[in-house]
Amino acid sequence: MQAISEDKINEIRNSADIVSIISDYIPLKMQGRNYFGICPFHDDHNPSMSVSKERQLYKCFVCNKGGNVFNFVKDFENISYIEAVKRVADKVGIPLEISNFRRENSEFKLEYEIMDYATKIFQNNLNSKEGMKAKEYLEKRGITDKIIKDFKIGLAINDRDYLYNALIKKKYDINLLDELGLITKDGLSGYDRFQNRIMIPLMDFDGHVVGYTGRIFNGEDSAKYINTKETKIYKKGNVLFNYYNAKNYIRSEKSAILVEGNMDAIRVYSSGIYNVLALMGTSITKEQVEILKKLHVPIILMLDNDSAGALATMNVGRELENANVPIKVVRLEGAKDPDEYIIKFGIDKFKDAINNSINYFDYKLKYLKENKNLNNTEELILYIKSVIKMLDKEDNLTKEITLKKLSDEYNIDYDTLKREVNFKEVAEVKIKVEPKKERNKYQECVNFILYYMMSDSKYIKIYNKQLGYLKNKDERDLVTEIEYYIDKHGKINLADFLTYIENYDNLKELVNTICGSIIIEEFDDNIFIDYLKVISNILEKDKLLNIKYKIHNGNDINEQMENIKKQIEIKKKIIDSKKEV
Repeated sequence: MQAISEDKINEIRNSADIVSIISDYIPLKMQGRNYFGICPFHDDHNPSMSVSKERQLYKCFVCNKGGNVFNFVKDFENISYIEAVKRVADKVGIPLEISNFRRENSEFKLEYEIMDYATKIFQNNLNSKEGMKAKEYLEKRGITDKIIKDFKIGLAINDRDYLYNALIKKKYDINLLDELGLITKDGLSGYDRFQNRIMIPLMDFDGHVVGYTGRIFNGEDSAKYINTKETKIYKKGNVLFNYYNAKNYIRSEKSAILVEGNMDAIRVYSSGIYNVLALMGTSITKEQVEILKKLHVPIILMLDNDSAGALATMNVGRELENANVPIKVVRLEGAKDPDEYIIKFGIDKFKDAINNSINYFDYKLKYLKENKNLNNTEELILYIKSVIKMLDKEDNLTKEITLKKLSDEYNIDYDTLKREVNFKEVAEVKIKVEPKKERNKYQECVNFILYYMMSDSKYIKIYNKQLGYLKNKDERDLVTEIEYYIDKHGKINLADFLTYIENYDNLKELVNTICGSIIIEEFDDNIFIDYLKVISNILEKDKLLNIKYKIHNGNDINEQMENIKKQIEIKKKIIDSKKEV
């Protein structure tokens, strides 16, 4: 994580007010000494997230998410910790350059290296003599050099083994090249999978090229597009085209435009509207829905303007609606898709269409009317019945308004319509309280002890004096890091220590668990000491059990007598400790 120094990260955190930053994402309201808001990390209906201005920490009392300002931005935006630091730095006006930073997955380091090298070859091809016709084709379509660079567009030249020879020369394994979909094995040799096609790289969420869409440009092949087959690094259902380029713009625009094809996304992006993503098809996967949900912005569905696109809008919208993602719909009249629409009508008309988007519910009503003659009684009845069926999942207010519209529009008695609809009875909302799981007393007390020590340096001194030992290695390692941090900085606070511990993968989970389960506003030395005594008793009881085992199984009389003596001392110590508590 240390692409940025710890001191620089602390400077950014200390310059950022967590209340102000989180308020950019969710509304907060002050109650007492803290601020509260609807938690974005679970299906929250009552404000359950508390934000402490004093301690610069947040905590949800329901889903147990918690941490400092970087943790919040990281989880909300679904980005890396370093990217969250950069986002906060931008908000507080501290210059920070990490434009070349990417999370690296060491498991696929070689695969990413190969794909990066292949992409560079395709890019060089486009700028070579062999690439002139492809470059002219892109220019005619309004794809500028900047867009070519942003999307890393290249060319697979009309040569059977050009890429194959270049990759084999680099000593890459032929079987791996075949697995990645770059070449097709042919006995002991192979040939290029992509030939004579414009190459549009497909990137994962960290900016690694994981596959390609190869598009014809001279009409010599019947297949308009060829896509990379699914591989160990490319799963079509896990990717949204242009996500890596668009994610920052989606945040600033507070919406994401979702189109079908890569060229649609490139056209929209090249027109200066950067918050655009592509499904690369007409269906949406559960994984893609989760990705869109984590953006926490409305999704503007802008699929192709044909019958397949209309049906896809219904289906994709339904999946997003089921996941509680806010949806708007744009249907572009007079053109097949966004690419054609912008070329035909211009960017201003396109922007007008976005500004006039309708909500998904109204689109469903409109869709149900399509291809129906509503002057025909039978078709009108079918339409009204389909609307009533659709209303079943809606709230009472939506049902009421829709029925009144139907009544007015088609001169049907409102009460007749109302009898066909199941209105939900409004009952008093009762909060379901799940039975508490039996807690591990040792772990609960240790978590409080560690929380205290991560929050104030004086507690490490009390700990060392009165206890000095914990039975689990990760707990002891965390104490060591707390001591090191205090030695280095002379003090400790939890908000800064959370940044420090991001470097330690083995301890992050423990610290996150502690922060997710505990929030303390007032620190009490006596309570801390009581926790130490409870742990001391538990450790002494563990010793007692060990000694009992030795007494029961031992053969040496002198050793047994010594163990009995230890047993008496431990029991006395436990009794005395209970009296003090």
